[in-house]
Amino acid sequence: MMRIELDDNERKILETLARSGATSPSALAAETLTLPADIEAMLRTLNDMGLVLMRDDADSVDGKLIAISAEARDLIGSGSAAQIKR
Repeated sequence: MMRIELDDNERKILETLARSGATSPSALAAETLTLPADIEAMLRTLNDMGLVLMRDDADSVDGKLIAISAEARDLIGSGSAAQIKR
């Protein structure tokens, strides 16, 4: 099993998505009190790690919809994310 390292902000994003469900980047930024530019960078990183799914969404103000992946949901559910930091 590959070790996944998350910082506090990345973990907060995943926990918010797990709790609230799929949402737009701007709504996620507002809910996590994170600057939109910072959210975009973190979402790209999490997407590259396979922890979030990003898809185009014409109904979203941002044009994107973000959802947590099954792997990330398992990571959050196991409590491993709370123990892993960069």
